[in-house]
Amino acid sequence: MGKKIKPTGELKPSPTLERQAKQIQIEQKIEENMAKIHHKIAVISGKGGVGKTTIAANLALFLASKNETVGVLDVDITGPNMAKILGISDRPEIDPLDQSIIPVKGPLNTSVMSMAFLLDSDQTPVIWRGPMKMSIIREFLGSVAWGTLEYLIVDLPPGTGDETLDIMQLIKNLDGVIVVTTSQDMSLISVSKTISMAMKMDVKVLGVIENMSSYRCPNCGQDSHIFGKEGAAEALAGQFQVPFLGSVPLDPIGMQYGCSENAQGQGTAKAAFESIFENIYVKLQGTS
Repeated sequence: MGKKIKPTGELKPSPTLERQAKQIQIEQKIEENMAKIHHKIAVISGKGGVGKTTIAANLALFLASKNETVGVLDVDITGPNMAKILGISDRPEIDPLDQSIIPVKGPLNTSVMSMAFLLDSDQTPVIWRGPMKMSIIREFLGSVAWGTLEYLIVDLPPGTGDETLDIMQLIKNLDGVIVVTTSQDMSLISVSKTISMAMKMDVKVLGVIENMSSYRCPNCGQDSHIFGKEGAAEALAGQFQVPFLGSVPLDPIGMQYGCSENAQGQGTAKAAFESIFENIYVKLQGTS
C-alpha cells in the first residue's frame, strides 16, 4: 500500500475568489458614489475628431455657471484631452483616511478626473488592453471621492468599445447620452452605430448635436458647409426618432483655446452652445 499524504499546511486562498471579492467591493463603491450624484450624462460619438470633448467640457462649465456642483470624468483612457481643454495640469491627491482619490479642481470649481493626470507628460502613451482600461474606469467611478454632485459629465472615447459599454452598464440611473457628430458621411455612419448601441443597452439618447456645422468666411460673411451636407445630422436624428439639439458652427477661436479664459465671451460658437445647453438644462430640471 502507498503512503498516505498528510497535509503540510493551510489551504492557500483562491486568487479567483479574491478577484471576485474585490470586484464586488468596487461595484458596491461605484453604486454608493453614483447614488450621491443627481444627474449623470455621457457625451459620446461614433467617430473621433468631431469635437466631443469640447462639447462635454463646455456643457460642464455651462452647468457650473448655473451654480450647480459639477464633476467631469474623462473616460478616454488612451487619448485623454479633457485636462488640456480645461487648462488644468494638477495631480489628484489621496485622502489619507480612506485612501480615496481626490479629484482635481477645474474651472468654476468643477471636480475633474482624467487619465492625463496620471501620465508623465502629454506625449506618454497608454498602451493597455481592454481589462486594464476596464479596471481603471471602475477605479475612477468607485475610488474617486466625487462627493455629492448635481451633475457628472462623462466624456467617452469614440466608438462602441469597452469604455462605452462599461459606463452604460456600471452607472445606474444614467440620465442618458448626448451624441456629437458632424455632417460627414463617415461620421454619420459611425454615429448611427453609437445610437443603435445606446438603444440596445436601453440607455436614453438625450439628443444629437451637430458640431462644426458651417464656417463663416471672415471676408465675405458667407456660411459654407465644409464638413458635409446641411441638415444631414438633423435628418439622422429624425431617422432614429431622437431629439436634434442643434448645430454649432466651426469656430477658430474655440478650436484654438477650448475652454480657457482666452475663449470666454468670444467666438461664433458661444451663442449656439448656450442655446443648446440651456435647452438640456431645462429638460433635466424638469426631471428632478
